Amino acid sequence: MKFSRVYFFVVLLVSGSVALGQAEGQAKQQRTLEPAAQAYIYWTNSANGSVGRAKINGTDANEKFIPSTTGGAAGGAGLTTNKQYLYWTSANGGSATTILRAKLDGSDVDKKFITGAQNPCGITLNSSYIYWAGDVGSSIGRAKLDGGEANQDFIQTGTGVCGVAVTSSHIYWADYSTSEIGRAKLDGSDVNPDFIQTSGGGSGIAIQGAYIYWTSENGTAIGRAKLNGTDVNQEFITPLNGQVAFLAVDSQYIYWADWGDRDTGTTIGRAKLDGSDKNQKFIKGAKGPFGIAVTGGSPVAKTRQ
Repeated sequence: MKFSRVYFFVVLLVSGSVALGQAEGQAKQQRTLEPAAQAYIYWTNSANGSVGRAKINGTDANEKFIPSTTGGAAGGAGLTTNKQYLYWTSANGGSATTILRAKLDGSDVDKKFITGAQNPCGITLNSSYIYWAGDVGSSIGRAKLDGGEANQDFIQTGTGVCGVAVTSSHIYWADYSTSEIGRAKLDGSDVNPDFIQTSGGGSGIAIQGAYIYWTSENGTAIGRAKLNGTDVNQEFITPLNGQVAFLAVDSQYIYWADWGDRDTGTTIGRAKLDGSDKNQKFIKGAKGPFGIAVTGGSPVAKTRQ
């Protein structure tokens, strides 16, 4: 009888383990079958002031995802995103003063989310602040993610600054008038306006992992360097058609907006982060694409330099 009870207990234990393993396997399979959140590419169309969107694989492109916020006039420049919102600037050649915001589905467009900027061009963010550069003004601005506590003169940079990007420790900016990339600590200290010398007055800038990427050779190439400013390669990706305005990155690819001859470009390009598999017509049908951003990307690099 003792042997029978022990045997019965072992059978129950084994049966229970098998059932539990089957349940865990089914749950894992269900989790595997659940669709992941769709990632997207967004861009501003400088020819008409609209915002476009496509799936991250380049399909379902919609050039008027958010209709023109400028009444069809040329406008729209830098663009960035987090898990809830799109933020973009209203640069129009000199007189723009606003930063806009909308939900990722294109709703709740706020055309005056932040006001008082000086032709805001590039824009970026981290978990606490939004940063922007006004190429007509001479400084980088900063505000909280809700638009509060706006400081239009957070970092003095001089004129011609457009692209901006942040890591967990520094903010970087591209000055197309001096062909330099500047850097400062996130609190605005230790300003170094000529941290990296670029080639040909590029304006776009993006960061992923241990590298910083920028537009160079007057927009016909993409440069790359380590975040500490070493290993500078002015022609990391070249040649490129037209004039590349802004860049975006995720964990696998670098994307660029081909502005063309100002507002004449119609394509979004893509290449792997190592510069291979260049596709200059990854997305077609844009209208002078300028600013660009990706969801599922990494706007804030974790590497400290």
